Amino acid sequence: MTATQTESAPLRLRVRRAAGAFAVALGLLLPLAALSPAAAEETPTPSPTQTPQHTGVQLSLQPDGNGSYASGSPLTATLTLRNDATTGLGAGTVHLELGRAPLGDRRAVSAWLDGSGDAPALSPIGDVRTTVLDAEGTSRTQVVVPAGDVGALTPGVYPLQARFEATPAAADAKAPAPARSALVVAQGTPATVVTVVPITANPTGDLLSAAELTALTAPAGALTAQLNGVAGTPAVLAVDPSIPAAIRVLGAGAPATATAWLARLEALPNERFALQFGDADATAQAAAGLTAPLTVDDFEPFLNPAGKTSTTPAPTPTSTSTSSPSQDPAAPDAIAGARTDILWPRGQVTAGQVATMSHYGPAGAGTVPILPSTSFTAGAQDAPVSSRGAVGGTAVLVSDEAVSEALSAAAEQSDAAARGDALTEANAMLWFDAPGSTVLAGLSRTGTRSEEGLSSAVTAFSGGQDGRLDRVLSGAPTELAVATGSAEDRAEAVTVLTEDARRLAQFATILERPADLTVRERISMLRLLGVGVHTTAEDFGTALASHRTVTRKTMEAVGIQPSNPILISPKVDVPVWVRNELPYPVRVRLNVSSSDSRIDVPAATDVEAQPSSTTRVRLPLESHVANTELTLTMTLTSPTGVAIGPAQTARLTIRAEWETIGLIVFGSLGLLLIGAGIFRTIRRRRITAAKHAADGMEGSDGAAHESDREELAVADIPTEKTGSASGEKETNE
Repeated sequence: MTATQTESAPLRLRVRRAAGAFAVALGLLLPLAALSPAAAEETPTPSPTQTPQHTGVQLSLQPDGNGSYASGSPLTATLTLRNDATTGLGAGTVHLELGRAPLGDRRAVSAWLDGSGDAPALSPIGDVRTTVLDAEGTSRTQVVVPAGDVGALTPGVYPLQARFEATPAAADAKAPAPARSALVVAQGTPATVVTVVPITANPTGDLLSAAELTALTAPAGALTAQLNGVAGTPAVLAVDPSIPAAIRVLGAGAPATATAWLARLEALPNERFALQFGDADATAQAAAGLTAPLTVDDFEPFLNPAGKTSTTPAPTPTSTSTSSPSQDPAAPDAIAGARTDILWPRGQVTAGQVATMSHYGPAGAGTVPILPSTSFTAGAQDAPVSSRGAVGGTAVLVSDEAVSEALSAAAEQSDAAARGDALTEANAMLWFDAPGSTVLAGLSRTGTRSEEGLSSAVTAFSGGQDGRLDRVLSGAPTELAVATGSAEDRAEAVTVLTEDARRLAQFATILERPADLTVRERISMLRLLGVGVHTTAEDFGTALASHRTVTRKTMEAVGIQPSNPILISPKVDVPVWVRNELPYPVRVRLNVSSSDSRIDVPAATDVEAQPSSTTRVRLPLESHVANTELTLTMTLTSPTGVAIGPAQTARLTIRAEWETIGLIVFGSLGLLLIGAGIFRTIRRRRITAAKHAADGMEGSDGAAHESDREELAVADIPTEKTGSASGEKETNE
């Protein structure tokens, strides 16, 4: 290669690279240039957010400001038509209608919005013409109704409706259902909302696995969406401590996204409190008479599985809030800065249970439960209830159930139109709270919230104020009367579960580390009692039965498999098998008693059975009687004397004389066989000798005769005695 060729090669390479880059850029720019004019002509642009799949045509109407309206001003709203049908929607007209009389209460608002009640009288306030909408198309139109058409409105919640009417050319098309909304005319300073957001997750096992954490804390994971949604908002976080526990016990094996998620959670400035482990229901425990809630105090089975040397580093201590009690930062389930003076149980409660729960804090410290407004007399009629209350002198916080349900629906929506409907409903419900009051709202326990929906639900009615529970706790309490009763099925379940756990703890003494069973049982109990799971009585009953079945099978996993042999010796080893279906080695004592005192057998034998195996145990037995039938009763106990499994019996038949008879019989048979062999050998040799002698007498030459005699002589060498006897016999003859 010449020098010129060497210099031109890099130049050609650079030219080709530049041409390739230009082609790629051109390929990206041309589609954008082609799409831009079309996008500009479309009115309006489809929403980039993920939208739910509907059937047919959907019509929605969202007044600006989540329905808030100042009387005497123009009404502005967004009209959305979504066509999920396979055929297009023809042009038509949307008629806007408004009720002139405000809705009387929250029940009337709910009946209007969900269509369950009679429609009030409505007056037209304007029309909007629509164009043809293709299949799977969406159109959004900004609507402005002049103040004069709306008219003067006094404070209240007014029904608002949009109704689609097709043109004659599109009369064969199916029209969408009317869209119902509301106008909220404030009666003073609006109420502000402190929103509590539960951060929970339901694993398939005891704790979230590495695979589950990987999915939940991925960029598109559910737990990631929760943090993204509350970041920068005044939300109060209610965190299930089992989530940080699952991350910390994995140690170096925890996904990097999970450890980063936990660090981000603890770095958020939001106020937070810890739920009970697994988000268990404190009300059920109080109804069962527990003076202290169930807790998880030992994580050794997860930090050091199956007794192996732990390689998991201890959790790094984190700073805690000085303004409220906090958890031990060294514990795997610790949550930095979390206050422990708040409970958030189910709402089926009695006044006595409220008093019991007030002492469910660490070491019996005081706690304040958050209960739904429907737990009280006023709230049971859908009326608003003061967020700061007292039941028989015991402090409670009250979440507005109607507002909470509407905000929970908004938090789950990624579609802007559906989210707007839910926020408008929340605004309508808030109108009935006292002007300027602070309302507490608790979102539902779910992991399907969208980032946009959650952020909107928290900030829509916060009034720009911080989300501190102290804002609610500082208010003057209102004495409240409880209107609900105890959930007897859950109270009975707690009683049954604690008894099962007590028996399992006794059974677990066969393990070197009983916590391998008892800790997992406690976690399983708490998850069964979770506030957000098994919400119906039927579902809870099924889950309870399944849990008890698993517990029973665990306690039946170790037992005896006896045999019923026939023994023909006064001293013999009797085989017994100890079954261990647990994934851990167990230490048990095999206790044996005989129904015949003339039989000696060890009263107790220590056995170590390996995991998931059957261990053979040899019991040395000595009989002082030749013939007998007896029963051996065998039981297993733990090293502490706890009975393990049911007693088993083995029926043994001893025939010691059979051993002597057998020896005589086999000895006689042996002698007979030996004698028969000797007789057969002698007889064969005699026949051979006689044959050789006969062949010698019939020989024709002396050499052959001599050869035969030599052969006979050689053959007779080992049997001289026999030959002599034969000669004597011939002489006698």
